Amino acid sequence: MISNISKLIKKEFQLEWRQKTAIATIFIYVLGTTFLIYLVFQGNINIPTWIALFWIISLFTTVNAVSKSFMKDANEQFYYLRNIASPVEIILSKIIYNAIFITFLSLVIYAVMVLFFNENIEDKSLFLLTVILGSIGFSNLFTLLSAITARTQNIILLAILGFPIILPLLLLIVKMSGLADFTISQQDIYVNIGAIVLLDVITLILSVILFPYIWRD
Repeated sequence: MISNISKLIKKEFQLEWRQKTAIATIFIYVLGTTFLIYLVFQGNINIPTWIALFWIISLFTTVNAVSKSFMKDANEQFYYLRNIASPVEIILSKIIYNAIFITFLSLVIYAVMVLFFNENIEDKSLFLLTVILGSIGFSNLFTLLSAITARTQNIILLAILGFPIILPLLLLIVKMSGLADFTISQQDIYVNIGAIVLLDVITLILSVILFPYIWRD
């Protein structure tokens, strides 16, 4: 199982590398959006605004990056994958790949926003931990939603189903990002991180349980 998952992840990286236009489009979007915000605010924004803009850009970048996860596995490749791997192996490989990709994109967004704006978050390590946990949650949710939209051929479902499901995670990570800006007790940190991790685990389990029914349909 682990061997199959690693091979499938390698395949995802190879496919993404061949489709360089998709990666370039995402980077142009990140740079263009951040530069536009810089022009509007003249480089002067407070930390709450900085955090809000960071997660807005991250969310839309994630949707753009993950929404087509299963589109490239259409037609002949769909039947090929069904013969070489189980549904659980396929969804886990997609989730792991997307989590790595989203984390990388989030770090790029972070670097670009630091380049354009003054970033003075008190606890940077806590903020980056929130970014990683949030990226994992985004991957769990949007990978499953991508599978649903690919099978139904209706991209609108991604927005309709995605918003109410992603809302609890968004609320938690935005709150946790805000908490990183000032000194708080360790107990508050553990409670909020625990809540995000719990949501990540729940969404991962749901993806693993539901995906086989979608894949075999």
